[in-house]
Amino acid sequence: MTPQHGATLDLRFSLRERAGSVHVEVWPNDDPEDLGHALVAVGYDVAAFRGFPVIEARISYDGHGPRGWMGWLQVIERHDDDGQVVADVDVAGLMGDESPLYTFGFLPTFCDFPANPDHPDGDWVAHTFLVAVPDVVRTRVLMPVVAFRWGYRLVGGRPVGLFAPAELPLGTWDHHRALLDREYPGWRFLSVAAT
Repeated sequence: MTPQHGATLDLRFSLRERAGSVHVEVWPNDDPEDLGHALVAVGYDVAAFRGFPVIEARISYDGHGPRGWMGWLQVIERHDDDGQVVADVDVAGLMGDESPLYTFGFLPTFCDFPANPDHPDGDWVAHTFLVAVPDVVRTRVLMPVVAFRWGYRLVGGRPVGLFAPAELPLGTWDHHRALLDREYPGWRFLSVAAT
């Protein structure tokens, strides 16, 4: 699906001696049924989910085989209007409780479609990292490759503004390492300086 009225971002990166890029598209969810929300949110209210963002990030890369094994890791920061900030690692249940990864594989596409009409008023901000394992698949060590932010503003249970995707300084990864270390002690998260 291609956004009819959304925002895009293109980011370049280098990994394992090869060049790559990420093309990000964000658009409002005008048709939750067509998108497939019913596949993951049984019994949801179609009207309540309409207007929230949909995002896809696709990788182009000059490498083949093991060079192209990467993953996506996403940290959500909810900045409530009462001043509270709640941060959490956003994972797909399929990956299990022991993995911080949203998805992993050969040139994986990132896709998300949050809809949280029950949250308090405030900003829902995602910090999304393309990550790699330095030895491809042998250890539970992650390093950041490139990052972007996106999200939406929620008022009265409705998204009143979508945040266009924007490049995120890679140093933001270090800001989240304490959370990642605490939530996933079986993994190592390399500092930006170590990559």
